[in-house]
Amino acid sequence: MEENQGAFEEKRNEAAESVPQSGGKRAGLIALIVLGVLAASYLGLCAYATLSGTIYPNTTVGGVDYGGMTEEQAAAELTRRVVDAQGARLDFAVMEGDSRRVIAGVALGDIPADIDCEKAADTLAWVRSAKSDGFFKSGASFLFSLFTEHEEGIVSKEPFCAAAEPMLNALECEPVEFSIALTPESGVSATKPMDGRKATDRTETQIADALFRAYFGGGEMTEYILKPMSEDNAEGAYEIVPAQAVDLEAEREALVGEKVNARYDIENERIVPSHAGVHFTLADLQSAYDAAAPGETFPVKATVEQPEVTTAQLEAGLFRDELSSYTTRVGGAPGRRKNVRLTAERITGYILNAGDTMQYGPLVTPFTADNGYAPAPGYLNGKTVDMVGGGACQASSTLYAAVLYANLEIIQRVNHGYASDYIGLGLDATVASGGPEFEFRNNTLYPIKVQAEFFTKDKKDYLKITLLGTKTDDHYVKMVTQVLSTTPFEEELVETDALAPGERKVEQTAYTGYVVKTYRNVYAGDGTLLSSTYEATSRYKSRNRIVLVGKAAEPAVDPNAPAFDPNVPIIDPAAPEPGATETPVEPTEQPVLPPESGDAPMPD
Repeated sequence: MEENQGAFEEKRNEAAESVPQSGGKRAGLIALIVLGVLAASYLGLCAYATLSGTIYPNTTVGGVDYGGMTEEQAAAELTRRVVDAQGARLDFAVMEGDSRRVIAGVALGDIPADIDCEKAADTLAWVRSAKSDGFFKSGASFLFSLFTEHEEGIVSKEPFCAAAEPMLNALECEPVEFSIALTPESGVSATKPMDGRKATDRTETQIADALFRAYFGGGEMTEYILKPMSEDNAEGAYEIVPAQAVDLEAEREALVGEKVNARYDIENERIVPSHAGVHFTLADLQSAYDAAAPGETFPVKATVEQPEVTTAQLEAGLFRDELSSYTTRVGGAPGRRKNVRLTAERITGYILNAGDTMQYGPLVTPFTADNGYAPAPGYLNGKTVDMVGGGACQASSTLYAAVLYANLEIIQRVNHGYASDYIGLGLDATVASGGPEFEFRNNTLYPIKVQAEFFTKDKKDYLKITLLGTKTDDHYVKMVTQVLSTTPFEEELVETDALAPGERKVEQTAYTGYVVKTYRNVYAGDGTLLSSTYEATSRYKSRNRIVLVGKAAEPAVDPNAPAFDPNVPIIDPAAPEPGATETPVEPTEQPVLPPESGDAPMPD
């Protein structure tokens, strides 16, 4: 019994040891079966890929999937899409805020891509089918393509890169900065700033790829948006070049203001620019700015008053024209000639802007030796005496005449006590230290310059004063003098023991007295009288000739000698000739005559 029990245990142990060996064989058998199935499946897949003659799945050209097509089908599809692309267009746009803006476009038919669709399909079928892989490899390629998209470059992208270059030029731009200015139509316009764009090294590739997909997509894609680089988009097509920030209030303050004509800065010898009168509110500017698109030029509601003289006009016309000139002959003693020359030097180059006045006296006085003047004949209490500065009024008189002929405004002027021999009646102006004064105003819109020239011609001295400015019309002036009355002088004989008996000497030269009116007649260039204006009444006193005669010592009477006739004038070689006047005309205006001037020293 025990022997049987032992034999049973031994058999059981042997049986237990034999079980794992039977399980391992089963597992191996299963593995062989699985491998066989897989192999059969793969061979079936290879057979399918080879026998189907189609292009592997997920094979794209320009984004179009040609997987599952035969070579002939692929050629037909390529041809259809290329033909459709010839009439299509692809526009490129950029984002500006929340809106997009088209910057340029390409007609796909203009891309010089000479595509042989049959050849391209053959290439595609060869590369992406069992033709090139062989029977055993085709199954793996087919299986792999099921899970991976493959874009096949069966044609050159060079034509598409060439077509992308103009798009780069359209894409790149400098920032548009804010500007605000006057318009030629006397309005105000402003330009809203816009960021600039700069292409990156990947921009051309993105544009070329977009053209390629549109072309081989048959023109189905009509717009492509180029996006900027940013922290969230490192693959953007371009970099943003930001425009400067804008302070609308400061920009407004820089433009608004009152109207200012261009003028001449006398001290610095330069033109001060003009400024239009411009007025608009910050609210109106802000409203128009907000409504405008980036880079857009927009109008601003404003009131604009243009200046009468712009900077350009003044630059073109500054001291360009001779408004008038007047010349007088300079006579008398050397001291008088020196004084006339000195006064000319002191007024020449004087400039008056529009509205400015010129006073003659402050420029030339005081009439003293310390101020450079020499003694010369002048008037004092009706007598001709030597005084320092004699002759200084010839420049003021010559200037007065030039001012009249330039049709400028006279502020103050006083005639001499006696008619001057160097200038016509009514055209003189006397000046003395402390008054009277000669003053005129530049009533034109442009600066005026005084030029005084002392010169000698044919051994005679002259003073010429010219007024330079800007002529804006063809008007000219004629001065008309009407002699209202004449007061002749008389001759007085005064016996004196200071002369030899019968000797004669002129003690005082004679002057005829006059009362004259002057009129300023303004004519158009064609001779039409535009205006005739009363200018002034000048009253010149008469002065008798005084002749000293030496007392005779009871001379023997010669019965044959002619009797002395006191009415026969004695010729005085030093006596001045009164100035000539124009032909008088009958005036239409009868002004009140001014009172007689006093007998203050006048450096004639």
